[in-house]
Amino acid sequence: MKTDEKNNNSPLRLAVLGSNQVGKSALTVRYLTKRFIGEYRSDTDMLYKCVLQVDGAPQPVEIMDTWASCDESSDAHLQWAEAFVVVYAITDKESYRWAANTLQELSVRRSSASVLMLGNKSDLGHLREVEEVEARTLALTHAARFTEVSTAESCVPVADALDSFLKEVKAQRGSSNNGNILGNGSPKQRKLSVTRMLGSLIGRHSPPPQPITELIVLDKGERSKLVRCSRQI
Repeated sequence: MKTDEKNNNSPLRLAVLGSNQVGKSALTVRYLTKRFIGEYRSDTDMLYKCVLQVDGAPQPVEIMDTWASCDESSDAHLQWAEAFVVVYAITDKESYRWAANTLQELSVRRSSASVLMLGNKSDLGHLREVEEVEARTLALTHAARFTEVSTAESCVPVADALDSFLKEVKAQRGSSNNGNILGNGSPKQRKLSVTRMLGSLIGRHSPPPQPITELIVLDKGERSKLVRCSRQI
C-alpha cells in the first residue's frame, strides 16, 4: 500500500523535445500560464515543477523544456522522463525530420514510454511544409498520439492536448514506479521565481504569469548529472 501511495504521489515527468525554433518554450509556458511569449533567449534546459489537476485530482508534474542544441544531454532526457512531447513546426520540414528521428530513437530506447507528436504553428497554414496526414501516419507507425496546435493563436487546444496526454500518462503508470525520481542526490539547481525568470527572457514590462510552483534552470554540468541522480533511488 505504501509503495502504491508513493508511486501515485511521485511527479509525472514529461520531456519536451524538438529542434530549434519550433516553439517548445512557448508551448510549455502557454500550457502552464496561458500566456503566449513569442521570443526566448535561452540556451539551457528549464525544469518546471508544479501541481496540476490530472483526471480530476491534484498531481505533481515536472516538465523539462529542453534545449535542442545540447545533443549530449539526450541520454539524460531519455532516462529522466517517463513521457515525451516531440514538437515540430508544420512550416519547417527539417524540424519534422528531427522529430521523425526522435520518434525512431524513442521507439528503440523507450518503447514503453508515452509519446505525443505535436505539430506547432498550425495558424501558418499558408507556409505549411509538412502535411498533417504525413505526420499523423508517422505517429501511428510509432504508436504515438498526434495533434496539431497553434501555440500563438489559442491556449485552449494546447491545454486540451496536454491535459489529455497527462491523463493517459497517469493511467499508464501502473502500480510500479519507473525509478527515475530525483532524490537527495540531485545536482545543485538554481531556483528562480517564474516571474523573474520570464522577465529576464522577455522583458520586465510584460504582465506577470500565473503562479507556478517552481522553475529550475539546469546548466550543462547539472544536465549531465540527471541520469546519475535518477539511478540513485
